[in-house]
Amino acid sequence: MRKMKGLKVAMLTYSTRPRGGVVHALKLAERLRASGVDITLYSLARADDPDSMNGYFREVSAPFNIFPYVWHRELITRLENMIDSYVKNLPRDANIYHAQDCVGGTALNRMRERDMISAPVFRTVHHVDDFAEPRLFEFEKRAVAQSRDIFVVSKYWRDALKREYARESVIAYNGLDSSDFEPLPKRKSEVPTVLFVGGLEPRKGLEDLIRAMKLVVSGVPSARLNVVAKTGFRGTEQWIEYESLAHRLGLIERIDFHESVSQETLLGFYSDCDVLALTSKNEGWGLVLMEAMACGKPVVATRVGGVPELVEDGTEGMLVEAGDVKGIADSVTKLLHDPALRARMGRAGKRRVKKFSWDSTAKVVLREYERALQRA
Repeated sequence: MRKMKGLKVAMLTYSTRPRGGVVHALKLAERLRASGVDITLYSLARADDPDSMNGYFREVSAPFNIFPYVWHRELITRLENMIDSYVKNLPRDANIYHAQDCVGGTALNRMRERDMISAPVFRTVHHVDDFAEPRLFEFEKRAVAQSRDIFVVSKYWRDALKREYARESVIAYNGLDSSDFEPLPKRKSEVPTVLFVGGLEPRKGLEDLIRAMKLVVSGVPSARLNVVAKTGFRGTEQWIEYESLAHRLGLIERIDFHESVSQETLLGFYSDCDVLALTSKNEGWGLVLMEAMACGKPVVATRVGGVPELVEDGTEGMLVEAGDVKGIADSVTKLLHDPALRARMGRAGKRRVKKFSWDSTAKVVLREYERALQRA
């Protein structure tokens, strides 16, 4: 990658937790820093959450600054508090500003409108989510409509932004460092196990997977589900609704719920699973799919967003329609019954993810930074 000394970049992501956009921001920032870019990560954390204020979910080789905001139960007030924290605290002398979400994007747009900054502003759109919350959906749509220089993480979202927002964008795929998932710990359990990793927000479709497990255990009586998840963006989703669903279906003894585990623990879950299930109703790309594939695990995923660009049905895993509980169950059951199929798909997945690298993504991003600076 060509050196870019002297370029000062501010990279914004709204959280310090292991969410897709945060993972993307940290990896990209580290690669850009390695190329000679003077890049600093800027994130937000609740003022009453000292763990989040102290740093990210993992060590980061790029410098960072975390700004506190006051959490408020009312959604719009909370969003305004987050935006205000950025506006008050962000430096004004960067050559490039790059937001990974609608909060950072809105803050940077306001700073430009107020003549607080004049440098090019980039936005990565990982997906446009209705959030099951009309006000937040409108907030996200406005943020996209106000963006000029846009990256997306899949062809699906490039086409969607052009069709729905009349916005051109450049694809900067998620990458993967396979070394982060090697070597896997030795498997501790031989119980047939399905793994879910993701947020608890409605778009992830965890309730569909739990309902599917009712059908799975009828064919594979010893099957279990491990759920590794965090509450969603709104901060209102709770475990209780999923635990209540598991109780009603008679599955509470078959499902283990885990909140925000360490990378070492997560690797243990990947090792112990037979299949990774991502049952989203809306997805930008699906970093967790890449992680499972890097670990040699087959996947069952819904045919949404950029997922079909990563997973070929019948090769690295099995694809079903969003909300198809029976289809999810049938696919999971088939894989649990067929170790040879699991092994074949697992090998294919390991080959597939090697085609994506953070170095390639950083090259695309640097090229667009240069174009914006030449245009300015």
